[in-house]
Amino acid sequence: MEVVKILSLLGDKTRLKILRLLREGEKSVSKIVKSLKLTQPTISHHLKKLEEAGLVVKRQYKNWVFYRLNESSLREFIKEFGLKLNL
Repeated sequence: MEVVKILSLLGDKTRLKILRLLREGEKSVSKIVKSLKLTQPTISHHLKKLEEAGLVVKRQYKNWVFYRLNESSLREFIKEFGLKLNL
């Protein structure tokens, strides 16, 4: 896990909003788009970055794509900095 890359990703407000939204549980891309009132390409771009960093996990079902937090990666990241996380 590249700490600098993750910190850079977390510096973006949209990505933080996505992570906060996913704290509630797995969400479809369309649900994230609707909740954040941004375009689908914009949300997909941010989700791809979060997935590449290992912060979220993607699941496909037919034509739907769902994302959830990768809790183990987040815990590892938080533990590395001695922070507390309530997932």
